[in-house]
Amino acid sequence: MNTPFLDTWMNRTMGLPSSPAAQLEAFGRHQLAALNCTITHARDHSRFYRDALSDIADIPLLDLKDMAALPFTRPTDIRENPKAFLALSQGEISRIVTLNTSGTTAAPKRIFFTDEDIGRVVDFFKAILTIIMNPGETGLIFLPGDTRASAGDLIRTAMEAAQARPVVPGIIRDFSPAADLVRATCPSLIIGMPVQVLALCEYMKSTGTLPNIPHVILTADHVPVALVERVEHLLDAKVLNHYGMTETGFGGAIQCPARGMLHIRHPDLFFEIVDPAGNPLPPGQWGEIVVTTLNRKGMPLVRYRTGDVSRILETPCACGSPFPRLDRVRNRQAVKAETAGRHDLTIVDLDDLLFSLPGVVDFTACIYTKINSRQAIPTLDIELMGLEPLTQPIYIDPGPSPGLTTALESGRLRMGSIAVRAFDFSNTYVTKRQIQFN
Repeated sequence: MNTPFLDTWMNRTMGLPSSPAAQLEAFGRHQLAALNCTITHARDHSRFYRDALSDIADIPLLDLKDMAALPFTRPTDIRENPKAFLALSQGEISRIVTLNTSGTTAAPKRIFFTDEDIGRVVDFFKAILTIIMNPGETGLIFLPGDTRASAGDLIRTAMEAAQARPVVPGIIRDFSPAADLVRATCPSLIIGMPVQVLALCEYMKSTGTLPNIPHVILTADHVPVALVERVEHLLDAKVLNHYGMTETGFGGAIQCPARGMLHIRHPDLFFEIVDPAGNPLPPGQWGEIVVTTLNRKGMPLVRYRTGDVSRILETPCACGSPFPRLDRVRNRQAVKAETAGRHDLTIVDLDDLLFSLPGVVDFTACIYTKINSRQAIPTLDIELMGLEPLTQPIYIDPGPSPGLTTALESGRLRMGSIAVRAFDFSNTYVTKRQIQFN
């Protein structure tokens, strides 16, 4: 019988009863109480929420559904005045993360954390690592880790607390040193970005040094199913998808090893799903993820629109956990909105199609407007990257990608050139992958 994934940690952290029959009722009560504490703390101590919530009379909330009456927080709100979100003095803030926006001149977002906020993130990662690692095993963390409370540093602290041995070389910049480190440390777990891990695996396969590794966690970007299948086949590993963002303190939700969907960091986050108009959607329906932080002291966020799309699942997980979970995050609503009325294509529509091509470890996609017979027709150019020259003729069948097929058949998009070049790591850690527009 499977052990419910993360439930022991959740029960301890949230003070839930061990009886399955009583857990869900207590879980709902705990979430409502935590939401009311967060909303009250934000309204009383944050200048932004003092104004945003000033006209809301129904606080405290009486039901989780009452969240729909509260206004949204948007990324632009944080960019315009990040200090307005502070709910403590700046002297109590121990970590500030600055997020620059790729491809725009918009002001960066600044996210503030206290030591207590950071400790709760570490506790979440420790709960995960305690389950998938044994004491004394080594974990390789290919994420930035030089700065205190960076993603790599948080996982290092959590791994040490789980009595395992963390090695944090940072992001991969060159094949050979990374492969040497894998061989030297014999890790039971690798954590890294999807494209970087796939490229490293293909390189080690080409040199005949590919090891078997029990677990891999892919994070910091969209995790395509086709890429996961290739990494699992290459390493004979169980690959887990982690979803998070800096606004949530990096930790958000982690895929269940029992091949379920993503278990949410419920003690510290409340997730809603809304339609494009902002209306709440019931479990099972796809929409934009909206997150409210719980128990966060330095910079609470209430109904923050992430721009990511998924759905909430309430059926019990294969591991036995009864708590709501998150389905795979399948695209970015912000990119979708940008292209609405033209072709509605996102990078996710291309991911599984192109990562299933033999030898391809990364790609870029660019849509530009080409004048043809006095009509402006958006044209898609693709550049495929592999470790070795891709010498065979390249033909891309759009059939497996409904999004691409629809865009082409509707005449709102046309295929342009397909180029190939050698892969390098220079662009795999700068920003999240997305379609470029010219």
